[in-house]
This record gives sequence, structure tokens and C-alpha cells, in this order.
Amino acid sequence: MENKENSVMKRLSSLERELILWRVLALAAGVFLTVAFAQERSQKEIRLASEDGRQVLTLSPHGIELSDRGKKLGEIGFETIGDGDDQEAIIKLTGQVTANRMFVQEGKNRLALTTERVGFVDASGVRTTLTPDGVQLQGPGARSRISLTTPSQGLGGLDFVNDGKLILALGALGKFRGGNPPRQDTGAIHIGDFGPDPKTRLITASESELHTTH
Repeated sequence: MENKENSVMKRLSSLERELILWRVLALAAGVFLTVAFAQERSQKEIRLASEDGRQVLTLSPHGIELSDRGKKLGEIGFETIGDGDDQEAIIKLTGQVTANRMFVQEGKNRLALTTERVGFVDASGVRTTLTPDGVQLQGPGARSRISLTTPSQGLGGLDFVNDGKLILALGALGKFRGGNPPRQDTGAIHIGDFGPDPKTRLITASESELHTTH
């Protein structure tokens, strides 16, 4: 009888140990799955929100997204080019961009943007300049230049320059001839010839003047 009781007690102790073991294993498995799920979720997306939940920044493998009350305001991400696997970074913004200056470059071509001017530069130098006073186009090496200006001081017009010499210009008469005040109510054409016999001609609606070096 006593042997039977001892046998039963041993079985109960064994079952109790097995139950504790299974509980520990189940708890460990639950912790492992929870941590794994949390890590997987954190790797896929990180979400930062303001205290009122209005402004949200989301970081994911696809990029960064900025939103306000559920409306997307900007994103920095990746975009597939064409039908291949080539990727390029993209920036999309709603609203304004504030910066003191900005440069965009691809190879030897560069765009420079400031509050005073916009310049396009390639391997040969500055090719195009845009300012509040006008626009200037230059050929390689700045040998030839075309300028269209409306300056705040003086009279503007259209100038064609080659090797530093004004070969053709259009504008008000006051641009080419003095006067007080300079005439702005009539147009004029200035033609320069810098060949073997240099000379210039000024043409208006009523007259034509020829000036030579002789």
C-alpha cells in the first residue's frame, strides 16, 4: 500500500514538473514572438507624432514622409526610372522651400540659385544667367553673348556681343545717344562692323548716322 502511495506521489511530482516546464517554454515562446514582431515592425516603419497627434513624421525603407492631420505635405523617397531596376531619389513638397542658396549638379552641368540670380554652368563656363534686371546667354568660352536687360538704372535693350565688341543692339535712342533727359520715346538700332574698315551705324525712324574710324 505504501509503495503504491509513493508511486502516485512520484507521478504527481513528475507531472507538476512537466507542467512548470511547459509553462516556462510557452512564456519564452510568447516573449520571443513578441520581440520578433516588435523588431520586424520597427524595421518596417518608425512613426513620430507631435503631442496633439497632428504632425507626423514616418520613416520607412521607402523614405521619409511628412504629414499634417492625415494630409501628406512632403516626402523624400525613391522612384524607379523607366522599366528597369534603376532608382533615383525624389523630393516632393507642398508649400514653400526656404534656402539661402541652392546648387543642383549632374556631371559637369550645374544650376546655381540665389536670391540675386539663377545661373546655368557647364564645362565651358557660365552659359545662362537670369537676374531681376534681365537675362544673359553665352556661348562656350564666353566668346559670344546676348543680353536682354531692363535695368533699374539706365535704359535696357537687346545687345549682341562678339569677342567683347558690340556688333548689334536694339533699344531706346537714349541708350546710344546722350541727352537730358535721354530720349525713351523712339527706338534705335546700333550696328557695328569690326572688319578691316571698322565703322558703326545708328538707325532711327527718321535718320541714319554712319561713324567711321577715319
